[in-house]
Amino acid sequence: MFISLLIGLIIGEIIIRIFFPQVISPVQFYYDSKLGGMIPVPNQKGFKSHPHDYYYEYQNNEIGMRDNRQMKSYKKYPYKILAIGDSFTYGWGVNDDETFCKLLEKKINKDSVAVLNAGASGSGTDYALRFFQVRGPELSPKVVLYFYYENDFVDNSENRYYTIKKDSIVSKEINQSANLNAIQKNKLADSKIYNWFASHSHLFNMIRTQVGILWNKKVKQENQNQQATIQRATSDNQSVIPTSAQDIPKTIEISKVENDQFYPTYVYLKALAKNVEKSGGKFYTFFIPSNKSIIEYQNSGTMSHEKVIVDFCKANNIKVYSFKDVIMKHKDPFRAFYFPTDLHWNKDGNELAADYLYQVLKQELFSPQNK
Repeated sequence: MFISLLIGLIIGEIIIRIFFPQVISPVQFYYDSKLGGMIPVPNQKGFKSHPHDYYYEYQNNEIGMRDNRQMKSYKKYPYKILAIGDSFTYGWGVNDDETFCKLLEKKINKDSVAVLNAGASGSGTDYALRFFQVRGPELSPKVVLYFYYENDFVDNSENRYYTIKKDSIVSKEINQSANLNAIQKNKLADSKIYNWFASHSHLFNMIRTQVGILWNKKVKQENQNQQATIQRATSDNQSVIPTSAQDIPKTIEISKVENDQFYPTYVYLKALAKNVEKSGGKFYTFFIPSNKSIIEYQNSGTMSHEKVIVDFCKANNIKVYSFKDVIMKHKDPFRAFYFPTDLHWNKDGNELAADYLYQVLKQELFSPQNK
């Protein structure tokens, strides 16, 4: 019986490897109780292998930032630039020294300056706000760069960290399913056996992916139920306590109704900018185009999603830049700068982003008139 099962698993592994190769990696996410959400696994050295696009290695420090430097070493840098975003910022697909954050630090080439990579896959503007509220005081960045990717508005609509009511942000208590998910994630991240299979078996990762999809749907539904409950409580004038660290305007300068798909993004982005400014730092938003926006631009000469974000930032006095122009200079930008299947920036895409960021920051921060 055992031998038959073993033979069946071996045959299954061979078939999956040949015909349906999977993305291979150890557990990459960990629940941070201080943030109340998922971050890259702290103090992890790992790799990720995509069958059609890449193999890369990474290292995270003790708070999940992609860096081989620990928090105590940041004290020697009087000028810290904090980069917050999703997997584009983290640098999925490229090695540590090939991310645009690390390349930017090399281009600045000042012993006093460190660029800190706080990218986290699947995160939106609400994560950026929470990260800055929790980690900002200990990191004390002089500059915060927020990298907006086009699926951020979807992530923001899930309201994982906050509930929004009348342009105010209410802190969320984690729901039972999300809490169980967090506990299980941490157990799996700490399990040597689980991570061995996750790092070596294609069959195991196929099963792992399907189970993860089902579980995440359950957690998402629980989040939606909790959001509805809090909104009902607010409308009934029950007691709701706003987060103490926020600095949220009572109105948004661009009048938007709450059913606008971008509404949560507007509120979180404005709050993030206000929090950074209140801390004495400088805040910049950068728009990262997706393959869909590239196709739209090639067909019509416009990027509608970019226009929404850029117009909002300008109307609200938030410094905003877009990678659109530098990317669209190439005759085939998607093939040149993006992985064909995974859709993240490849090595050349990260290099292009670092060059553009350096030119922007050199003008904004390091030019003679800004010194």
